Amino acid sequence: MFSRVFRSFVLVGTAVSIAAITGAAKADTITASLFSPMGPGGTTPVVVNLSSITSPSPSTLTTPDYTVTFSAGFPVNQGIVRGTDPGVHAVPVAGETGGMAEYMTDGFGSLLTTNVAMTGNYFSTGMDNTITIIFKKPETSFALLWGSIDTGNSLTLNDAANFTVTGAAVQAAAAGFMGNGFQGPGGSAYVVIDSASSFTTVTATSSVVSFEFGAVAASSSPFSGVPDSVAIPEPATVVLFGSGLGIFATLLRRRQKKGARPTNG
Repeated sequence: MFSRVFRSFVLVGTAVSIAAITGAAKADTITASLFSPMGPGGTTPVVVNLSSITSPSPSTLTTPDYTVTFSAGFPVNQGIVRGTDPGVHAVPVAGETGGMAEYMTDGFGSLLTTNVAMTGNYFSTGMDNTITIIFKKPETSFALLWGSIDTGNSLTLNDAANFTVTGAAVQAAAAGFMGNGFQGPGGSAYVVIDSASSFTTVTATSSVVSFEFGAVAASSSPFSGVPDSVAIPEPATVVLFGSGLGIFATLLRRRQKKGARPTNG
């Protein structure tokens, strides 16, 4: 069974524009949602494509748009991986349908499947190793599917603030999060990091077994919008360090529901 990820892109982008108009202080922000990814904003994102890699692979990946490097001494069973290796890494959960976990079949924006054997490649740091993604041009927004979120996971941008996003911060931002390191539905989250300046480098590391992540993309405009939910809970978004974006989105959803006409079926 396959599900599509994106449908329309309106709500969150509107809220960002209003925050700017009201003069809210600019700051690095994170947005997290358990089952609802954000779509591309005003520009075509740079998507990190892992589909052609024979996994596992800790070898440097170089393309015209980005380079991915792995720290020295990287374990041979980590890096760019596929499937689940118990005690080593687990496939990030992208959604839920009928009580079954859904997984991405490829990278950012790909179809979802409940068949874990059909999942695509993703990143896995292992313990105390780093994966560094270097974009060839400055970006301001970074999106990923953060798997089995653990407090020992972290991402650092080389923007003006050297902004670091911890697993603990993502857990707090993802409404309905199940529990530290949980590998089922509700333990992974779609995360967007918006930089107040710009960045070219994103570094992932973990002080525990691993930090697994996929569906990686970057953009020079914010990822935004109302995605096609692939899960039972209604999409929930929380913004940290920002301008009350989540509150505005909730109020707008309520107004839209009030004005909706009932349908038969």
